[in-house]
Amino acid sequence: MADDVCNPERLTRLATSGDAGALDAITRCYAERLLAAGRRHCRTHDDADDAVQDALLIATENLDTFRGDGSLEGWLVRLVASACARRRRGRKNDPALHDPEVAVTGDGESPEDAADRHTVGAILERVLLELAPEDRHLVLLAEVEEMPAPEVAERLGISPGAVRTRLSRLRARLREALGPALQQSSLGA
Repeated sequence: MADDVCNPERLTRLATSGDAGALDAITRCYAERLLAAGRRHCRTHDDADDAVQDALLIATENLDTFRGDGSLEGWLVRLVASACARRRRGRKNDPALHDPEVAVTGDGESPEDAADRHTVGAILERVLLELAPEDRHLVLLAEVEEMPAPEVAERLGISPGAVRTRLSRLRARLREALGPALQQSSLGA
């Protein structure tokens, strides 16, 4: 029953038909994914939460403009990303950021740590691009989108056991590739 409620085709039909219950169903089905997208695009968890709320308000006001050409989830994620961008642009005009009486504080990351993080990120990107597209998709769904194995399995059309087995092997491959870089950096400590 819950699978039917969150069926993307059903949600798209609700959204394009202007059904009053569409936004409630969309929120229940996509809230976690939208929060994950907000955390990726915004600088803080608070901004991510606010961006999701902003995106849902925009979706409410513009649900009738959704044509169903792309995925509903993709449209909502783009709304969240846009809300994060608006928040970043809005902060540059915040007078408190330009007050000379306010002490300037760093984010606590040394230049060495930033360089190490960049190196590890570049290695991770290279290793992910070397994976087969279906393996890369699996890793991104499980690790970036934070989907549980049964949901990944449903999305990819494989069993949850196969997801866990493949994910275990892929994580080992990523650890092996990142190991030397992490040992040399302060990030592995």
